[in-house]
Amino acid sequence: MPTDDTGGFGFTTVKPGGMIGPHGMPQAPLLLVAVFMRGLLIHLVTRIYFPDEPANADDPVLQLVPAARRATLIASKMADALQWNVILQGDKETVFFEY
Repeated sequence: MPTDDTGGFGFTTVKPGGMIGPHGMPQAPLLLVAVFMRGLLIHLVTRIYFPDEPANADDPVLQLVPAARRATLIASKMADALQWNVILQGDKETVFFEY
């Protein structure tokens, strides 16, 4: 999905159901995201989890992420939408996964 002049993007979706993950463990509802842009030699893969989702507490992949960095994977509530930012460098860099 292309971004606008400020690097922003938006989309409409429905909240997916949970799924079965590694070793048959249930995973929380999430969106899988791949980021690719000029200057990147490989796709960056991350996840968007939903705020206030009880299943986040037991999601086996989310639990692999250090607690201090999990917020980079969980969307924030806005008035009538959710917001999630991709940060490529720095203190609040988004967690990316190797597949």
